[in-house]
Amino acid sequence: MSQLVLDAMDEEIAKLVRETPTPVDPFGYGRDLSCVLDLTDGMDEVDPSSTLAIAQALVRRLVTPNGTLWDDPDYGEDIRGYLNRGTTLADLRDLEGKIRNECTKDDRVAQVVAQVRQVGTTQLDISVQVTPVDPTLGVFSMTLALTDAGLLLQEIQ
Repeated sequence: MSQLVLDAMDEEIAKLVRETPTPVDPFGYGRDLSCVLDLTDGMDEVDPSSTLAIAQALVRRLVTPNGTLWDDPDYGEDIRGYLNRGTTLADLRDLEGKIRNECTKDDRVAQVVAQVRQVGTTQLDISVQVTPVDPTLGVFSMTLALTDAGLLLQEIQ
């Protein structure tokens, strides 16, 4: 795509106006169940505006195949297909872009920087720096490992 087209798209996106305001407490997002890939035994709740809830939601986005949610067909980018295959440096950069694009679809996320590093043939280490829309949360990082066991959330800082 030419730079002229990309610049024109950026100009049009900058003109977009939010149709509904971001919810604020006490109305916000309510409560959510704490889970990455499955519910906890105690059905623990988490504040959906917290760093933990955002991190868990982003991991779920990265293991959900695009088009599988009937009420949100643009949700998800299943990155597990990048494992156990021939992967070039260009493929890894492409994956970083897909992670960034999927994570910024979450309206609680303002910006994402992703870095992917291949570890042998059976693991990808993924570092994701997230800037939430809510400035009181501050920037946080997630360390993920994509292995045969799945996408593992190793750390949130």
